Amino acid sequence: MTLLNILLRPRTAAGVAGACALAVISQPTHAGRPMTVDDAAIVAPGQCQLETYALRADQLEQYWATPACNVGGSWELAAGGAWSEEDKRTTHYGRLQAKTVFKPLEAGGWGLGLVLAHQFRAGRGLDGDLSANVPLSFSLLDDGVLLHLNAGVQRGHATHKVNATWGAGAAFKLDERNTLSAEVFGQQRNGARYQFGIAHALIPDHLQIDATWGSRITRGASEPVVTLGLVLQTN
Repeated sequence: MTLLNILLRPRTAAGVAGACALAVISQPTHAGRPMTVDDAAIVAPGQCQLETYALRADQLEQYWATPACNVGGSWELAAGGAWSEEDKRTTHYGRLQAKTVFKPLEAGGWGLGLVLAHQFRAGRGLDGDLSANVPLSFSLLDDGVLLHLNAGVQRGHATHKVNATWGAGAAFKLDERNTLSAEVFGQQRNGARYQFGIAHALIPDHLQIDATWGSRITRGASEPVVTLGLVLQTN
C-alpha cells in the first residue's frame, strides 16, 4: 500500500493528523512495509497479510493496522484503520484499497500494476481522499535490487482538487533476512519527502519487523518522521 500523500500537507494541527494518516503498507515479493513507494506485486492467491506500524512525528502519534487478502487471484483487497493522537486530541481513520497487477513482477523482469484507495476520517461517513496509483517495478541482479516507480493522482475531500503524485524507491537485499530501502516521493503543490528503511525477517515469508526514518525536502522545515512496523503473512 501506498502512501504517496503521507505527510505532504501543511503542518497545521488538523493537517498533520490527516496527512500522516495513510497506511504504510516488505514481503519477499511485495514491497509494502517499510517502503512508501508501492510495487507491482500482490500477495499470492489465497494468502493474507497483516501490516501494522506506529508512527511518530513531532507531537503526533499514530497506530495503523491493515489486513489484506488476495481475492480470486487477481485482486488484493485491504481494509485498515488507525488511531491518531495529537495535542491530546484523538482521531480515527479508515482506509479501503484494491490492488491488481497487469504484468506480474518476476526475477530479472518488470511488472506493472494499479492501486485504487479511499481514505476517510471517522465521523464523516465515507467522505475522504480518493487516489489512483500506477506502480512500475524492475527486478535487478536476480532480485538483489528491486526498483519501484510510481505515478498517480489524488483528490482531497477538503479542497476537491486533484493533485499528481509520484515516487521512486529501491530495496536492497542484504541477505535472506535483511533488506535496506531508500526512496523519495511527493505530491503536486505539497513538496516531497525522502525516507530510509530497514526490514528484518524473524520468520522468512511469515513474520517481519521494520523501521523507517524520513524527512521533508525543504530547508528549515525538515519534519522528521519515524515508524516501527510488524508484518504477518499467512500461507
